[in-house]
Amino acid sequence: MAMEDRVASPGDLMTAGGVRAARMKMKDLERAAGVGRETIRFYIREGLLPEPHRPSRNVAWYDVSFVERLALIKELQQKRFLPLHVIRSIVGAETPPSRDEIRTLLELDGKLFPAVAGAPEPAADRLNDVARRVGIPAREILEFAATGMIEVVPRDGDQWLEEPAIRMVELWAKLREAGFDHHLGFGAASFRVYAEFVRWLAREELRLFTQGVTGRVTPEVSARMAEAGINCMNQMVALLRKATLLRYIAEGNVPTESAETTHVAGAPRSGGRHVRRAPVPSAKRTPRSRSRR
Repeated sequence: MAMEDRVASPGDLMTAGGVRAARMKMKDLERAAGVGRETIRFYIREGLLPEPHRPSRNVAWYDVSFVERLALIKELQQKRFLPLHVIRSIVGAETPPSRDEIRTLLELDGKLFPAVAGAPEPAADRLNDVARRVGIPAREILEFAATGMIEVVPRDGDQWLEEPAIRMVELWAKLREAGFDHHLGFGAASFRVYAEFVRWLAREELRLFTQGVTGRVTPEVSARMAEAGINCMNQMVALLRKATLLRYIAEGNVPTESAETTHVAGAPRSGGRHVRRAPVPSAKRTPRSRSRR
């Protein structure tokens, strides 16, 4: 018998009556959660479950949070039909949202910004046709998609773009016309920082929103609040970004990561790689700007 399967001491297990245990071994977790060990190990490798406490190489202790998270994963798979990569983004955090908070979020699905009756279906076009129209090679558009900025949809043996991906590529083409091209280092990879930051920001916004409204307002009120929040915060973030860029320019330099004194926990970092950010204007330091410091 492997050390991982040895019976834990009395009081450590989840009893049949549902009493929460302080800790349990793998076979006890299997029994409590109704999930096999290979699946549990797979979820740990894939980041859906955290690593258990390992006091030594062959001993692993699990607590009741594993049972709760496994139940949540099963619910999201079987009732919501969500793929594992989506479930990972929901439950993979160190402190995942509660089941009620996730239910609040899922209740918004399909209720935000409903289509106007009689409005045309969202536009869709083949990737190669979009590439020819905007003058950006299809290969580079695929690189753009790899950063997380857009999604390429496989359909009928071809690659398609839908709104808002088409609009994003059109805006990228306008940036190139303005001079932000790969000859100056503004390639598709330059947009990765934007995609990573927006994903982080969206997760934080949803975390704060669900914590605030869960159990306090109806789904209808929640949907109305979410729409208003998205519209208002889009404008506020745009204004804040513009004001911050202008302030940095007025100071006469572009700040580096090392110059920043604070970092929001969980926000993406550059990881030490030097990547040209596009498009961020720069300004040379001038005597006037130095005198203002």
